[in-house]
Parts: sequence; structure tokens; C-alpha cells
Amino acid sequence: MMSGLTTTAHQSNETLITNRKVPNMWTCSCLAQVLPASGISIGTAPNNRRRSLCAAIVAVGSIVVAVLGTPLMRAAHAGEAEKPASSEQAKQTPPAPSSQKAPGLPVTRADLAAAYLRLEQAYFSRPPVGDKIATINKAFDKATLAFFMGRNADAIRAIDALTETLGPENTPAAERAVVSLKVAVEPPVWTIGDPPRAVARIASIYEWPTAEPIELKLQLRLVEPGGRTVFGRTIAITVGPGCKADATVPLELSTDRLKPGLYRIELGPVDGRCLAVGRVSVIDGASLDEQRRANETMLAQLKPSSAQMVQSLASCRARNHLLNDRPSDENSVQFLSDLNALARDVASEIHALSSGKDPYFRRRGDYWRVLRVGNREIPLRVYAPEGASKDGPLPLLVVLHGMGGDENMFLEAYGAGIVKQIADKEGLLVASPLTYSFGSEIKTLYALIEALGYDYSINSDRVYVLGHSMGAGAAAGLARGRSDTVAAACCIAGGRFQTKSDSPPILVVSPELDGVVPPKRLQESAQKAMSEGMPGELKIMPGYGHTLAVGAILPEAVSWLLRHRRSTSP
Repeated sequence: MMSGLTTTAHQSNETLITNRKVPNMWTCSCLAQVLPASGISIGTAPNNRRRSLCAAIVAVGSIVVAVLGTPLMRAAHAGEAEKPASSEQAKQTPPAPSSQKAPGLPVTRADLAAAYLRLEQAYFSRPPVGDKIATINKAFDKATLAFFMGRNADAIRAIDALTETLGPENTPAAERAVVSLKVAVEPPVWTIGDPPRAVARIASIYEWPTAEPIELKLQLRLVEPGGRTVFGRTIAITVGPGCKADATVPLELSTDRLKPGLYRIELGPVDGRCLAVGRVSVIDGASLDEQRRANETMLAQLKPSSAQMVQSLASCRARNHLLNDRPSDENSVQFLSDLNALARDVASEIHALSSGKDPYFRRRGDYWRVLRVGNREIPLRVYAPEGASKDGPLPLLVVLHGMGGDENMFLEAYGAGIVKQIADKEGLLVASPLTYSFGSEIKTLYALIEALGYDYSINSDRVYVLGHSMGAGAAAGLARGRSDTVAAACCIAGGRFQTKSDSPPILVVSPELDGVVPPKRLQESAQKAMSEGMPGELKIMPGYGHTLAVGAILPEAVSWLLRHRRSTSP
């Protein structure tokens, strides 16, 4: 279990992004991986047109900044009977003219994440067959264009439509329409004994595609960690052509009735399945802001006595910085954390550091920290299997996300986080840094191996790098001529290759229908390098596009990597 976070079917225990700006969004490990650094252009248009399109995409991406996090919480059980809301409590505003944001509720990275991860989970829990594979992959690659044009609501609508094709047949219309709505709770953090005067706003992300408007009878619920419903209301929402819902519901309850923990906000049809569409953290004792400031005072007094403690202290400070009474919808580690658990963990980590101990030594499971390299701190997601607590050396797999993504892509999104299952099966230590900060400089890889080596026993003959799109370019750079460090590398839907007989083996994966990185060009580049001495293998994935290919190929790709060992002594 990750420290400070909870797990659902769509979510692992700790996710995060620190306070930083990342261009665009997770799923656009799509279009932007065509940056010049990757050596690959867009499509088959003339060179000048491709350069112009690439420049336009990068410019738009820098402005839009619609980064994904991870999905909002899902599912639970009903409890108390719901009470109908008054007409004033659930009053709707007139339709908004724009389809790109709900009235007063902009589309956030949490909304984008929820849609994308619903698709990933549906795709890999009920894999399509035959021609449907190609249909969904091509449509998903096309949908990513909307992200780069700032049409986030249109992108979510397209992804939701794809997800619906993977779901059970005859799903009630009310259940299907809920995905077009979002719920925002204000304030998002409550303190026991301090009445929050909270309200929930329910608004449309996009117009639900029906022939004519339909009225939905929905239940809004607040569900405690144990599954008991502590608040319920029935409301009427109209969706469809010309209808943009915007309803406000007071959350009338006493915090004295609540216990500390992470509560789910659920929305769904009466007598139907509810979707988790939000969350509220209930805090006992001092507020998160007060706890953070008190922790900062204690951390400022600590002086690291070794390089190991420098790394641990940096991570504890970064984790403490996440404690906030107003977690941001644009900061996934904050809006998905169980803030109570995170606060307890940080307090425990500070106590260990005060005693001269490394709180991350042999830590198992999924957690977020930072890698300190000089004066830089690189956000890092770590997954350590059960065997990490033992003395035997572990293989290390470094995974690098694509453009617009972050350090959480591999552990949350690609294949619905399948890399963690692979790590458990193979006994792998997985490190997923922020690719933009990590880059392709070998000294940064050395720093990562050294830092993780303080906490885990790493098999230096079994260090592997794997990347997608832009991350594939970084992986290729890290592997180039580095058989003394990297045992093998895998580049999925990207990478630039050079003739290097002393490079480790490289598996190049080219999705046949890639709508972002031209498959022919990638394949020709890999084949040329291998024909001139670069050890490796080219695998073409029929029917797959740029992004969904990652989850599909990961088990095979990791198995291929693990067959290799470092060929040169350090």
C-alpha cells in the first residue's frame, strides 16, 4: 500500500505531481512526442508543413496546460435514504454557449484523467477483438488533437464515447449520462468540530449526445471510508442538446458526526449504479496548513549527515509541502491523497529523520518522492514489491513517460497501471521519474541508481530503461553506448537510433496505426541502425495506435528486457 493514499479499481495509493507546470496532459503522450528532439515529424505532409504544424502544436500546448492526474475515486455502497433537494437547492442555470467548460466550473486535469483512465481500465479489463482494436486505437489517436487545441470537453466526450463501446450492452441512459457531469465541493477539506458550510456544485462537462433533452433523477451521496452513506439528496438534472447543467446542493451535516478520513462524492441514477465524481478530506485536530507549517519548522532544524539523508530529507520536505487545506485540482498528488494518512506519514518520517534514520529504507509498495540531483529535485514515483524488504538484489526498471505526461503515467495510466502487476510477478523495483527533468543524460541515471541504492539492494547487472514516445527518445539516449550501465532498453512509439555496437540491446516497438509518430519512419530508423551494428529487435504491433499500445506491449516488453544482463563490467 502506498503511504498516504487509498486504492480503488482506477487508482493506486499515491499519485503525484508537485507544484509545477507541465505542458498539456497525460494522454498526450500523443501528439507532442513529435518534437524535434525525437527526430520524428508529423504525418506525411511536406517538411515545411510538418515543421509548421509541430511548432503550432507546441505553442498551443504551452498555453493550454491541461495536464492529467489520476482518476477521481469510484464506487461503494448506499446507506441512509436520500432526501429530495428543493428547487432552490438544485436550480439549474441557462445553457452556456461554449462546449469547452461548464458554467463556472472549468474542465480540470482531474476531469481529463478520469475520462482517460476509464478508457484504459475498460480497454484492458474487457479487451476488444478483431477490427474493434484498430477502430478504437485510431479514434483515440485522433481525439488527442482536441487536447492540443484546448478543446478539453470535446476530447473527454470523444474518449467517453469510446469507453461506452467497451462497456456492457443495454446500460441505462442515466448511468451513461453521468460521465458528462462533474461535481465540485467547496471547501474540499473539513475539520472535525468546525462546521464547513459546504456546497456541492454539479455541472456539465459537455452536452450529452441525445436526440432531445432528457431529465435525470440522480442521487448525490457522501460516502465515508467504511462505505456508509452519511449524506444523500435526490436531484433533477436535464442533459442533452442545449442543456448545460449547473446545480448547487448544500451539504447539510455536522462534522461532529464524521470521523477522519477520505470521503467519496458519488453521483448516479436513483436505484442505479453510482460513479465516484469527487472527494472530501475530513481532518481531526490541527488544520493541514497548521500541520505543514509546524513540520516546516522541525524540518528546517534538521541537518543531513550523509548523502543518503540528503535524499531522504528532500523527499520528506516535498511530501510535507503537499499538505494543504485547499488541495489543487491541478495537482494530482493533493487531490487524490488521503491527506490524513499523508499527514501521519510525514510526521512519522520527520520523527525518523530526527533520530538519524532513513524513513524510506526498504519501503514497500507505491509512493511518491523526489530525486535530488545537485540543486534540482526531480519528481519520482517508486514501486517496490514485497521482496524489496529483503537483502537480495532487485532488478531496476526505469520507465519514462511521453510528452505531456508525468511521473505517474506508467503507474496509473498505461494499461491501467499494469506495470505494478509485472513488478510483483518479476520482483522488479520500478522507478518512474518526470521525463522532462530526468532527460537523457547518463549522469542523472547514475544519480537515480545511487539514490535508490541507499534504500534498496539493486542488481547492477540488471538495470533497464523503457520509454514511450518522448520517453522513448530519452531511453534511447540513456542506452546509447552504455552497455556498462544499461542491460537493455525498450523504445515504444519513438526514439532516435544510432549505430553503436557497444550499445545494450534495444527493443523498438512500432504501433502499426500510430497517428502521431509515423510508423514507417520509426521502423526505417531502427532497421538501419540494427543493420549497421546496433543490437536489438523491431516489433510491429498490428492494429494499435500511439498510446494504447503501451499497456498492451508492457508484459512482453519487460519479459524481453529481463532476458538480458549487463555485458560490460563498470
